Amino acid sequence: MVNNWQNKKVLVMGLGLQGGGFQVVSWLLKQKAQITVTDLKTKAQLKLTLDKLAKLKGSKNIQYVLGQHREIDFVDQDLIVQNPGVPPQSKYLQIARKLNIKIVNEATMFFGLYDGDVIGITGTRGKSTVSTLLHKILKTKVSTNVVAGNIATTPMFSILDKLKKNSLPVLELSSWHLENLFEYQKSPHIAVITNILIDHLNRYKSFTEYKQAKIAIIANQNKNDFAILNADNIHTKNLANKTKAKVFYFSLNKKVKGVYLQDGIFYFNDGQKISRVMLSQNVGMIGEHNLENIAAAICVAKILKISNKDIKKVVSKFKNLEYRLQSLGKWQGIEIFNDPTASTPDATCAAINAMGDQKILLIAGGEDKVLDYTALAKLIKQKVDKLILFPGSGSKKLLIELKKVKYPNDRISIDIKNLPLAWSMAQKYGQDIEVILFSPAAASFNMFINEFERAKVFEELVKNAKKKIR
Repeated sequence: MVNNWQNKKVLVMGLGLQGGGFQVVSWLLKQKAQITVTDLKTKAQLKLTLDKLAKLKGSKNIQYVLGQHREIDFVDQDLIVQNPGVPPQSKYLQIARKLNIKIVNEATMFFGLYDGDVIGITGTRGKSTVSTLLHKILKTKVSTNVVAGNIATTPMFSILDKLKKNSLPVLELSSWHLENLFEYQKSPHIAVITNILIDHLNRYKSFTEYKQAKIAIIANQNKNDFAILNADNIHTKNLANKTKAKVFYFSLNKKVKGVYLQDGIFYFNDGQKISRVMLSQNVGMIGEHNLENIAAAICVAKILKISNKDIKKVVSKFKNLEYRLQSLGKWQGIEIFNDPTASTPDATCAAINAMGDQKILLIAGGEDKVLDYTALAKLIKQKVDKLILFPGSGSKKLLIELKKVKYPNDRISIDIKNLPLAWSMAQKYGQDIEVILFSPAAASFNMFINEFERAKVFEELVKNAKKKIR
């Protein structure tokens, strides 16, 4: 990593709209680096981020190459910062590698610049919930604790200058963040893998490559570190041999060293004694998958000597995160759930199961990430009364599987062009259902900037509908 950034030539590849690129460029400006920003998005598409950068001291010295990438920009640089959205196979990054130019991302920069202990959370599902819940628990003991990373509102570099050595930040780390950790031999002091499920095959060559990116979080730990693994997940339960750290587990199905659920009670087993932590009936979140998330957070908390009293106080009041199976309340007696971050069939299956035996109208569909929709189709056949589908390659795959399980065509509305139209249709089915669940099981590449935009649109539609009946 660079020790003195002043006048170093740094190329930021991918500025983006979610804040991570903005924070990295802001930090580099303070270090007086020579910054070039390149992004496939145009100036108009990046207006929100560019307007914020324009207000910063020294921003006039930033060189922008927008709407394209140019090979020449990847040749004469001291360092390249790869935005998480840029695939590692990019031909432009290959050019830089051949010239031995260092390539980093937000996470590897953070680990290189912050010398205190870090808690890192990754997983296909649950990492945002575990990160946020754990942060709330740790705040009872460490007042300076913060959470950042893949959390949309708090990029890592927004907290870097505020941290003290004992802050123990909680970082939510995506596979994209973790890709470069192998090379830089960095891992968190405490690392949690919530689960590994098939996902992002539109980015990775294979599931094995995706899994390897996740494993990077524990690969460079030492004997004084801790790895917390999901004992109920086929792809994580046997990863102990991938780390030198002390290994703990969490499970809903069996006794383990770590945290497990038995007869409605969470227990912590430190390897020598077993202690009762709290009743599962007292948790504030809905969804069985969230019991796994709670177990993971409790495991870290107990390793850090947080009291059962403080754990119970936080967990009992902690609700589903915004946009993650979030209840928007009732409209004309029908419960509305906003779950737009469910961009995989597995995630939508978990959401459907969380609804119990209620009559469900599901709003779903979008673009495929090279995933299997077989299990989701079977569950829809069992539990979903009405289905509204957006256009997209993921929707087409789901329809093929629904045909195989003989899901009635008269229950499906297909190729619904936008979310307002889908919501309008859902309202018409009101008398026949108990729950409206927006859980796409697919990406939103063509309809929205990201899952958070589609979340806000749906939330606003529901809010306006409620106003009309007052």
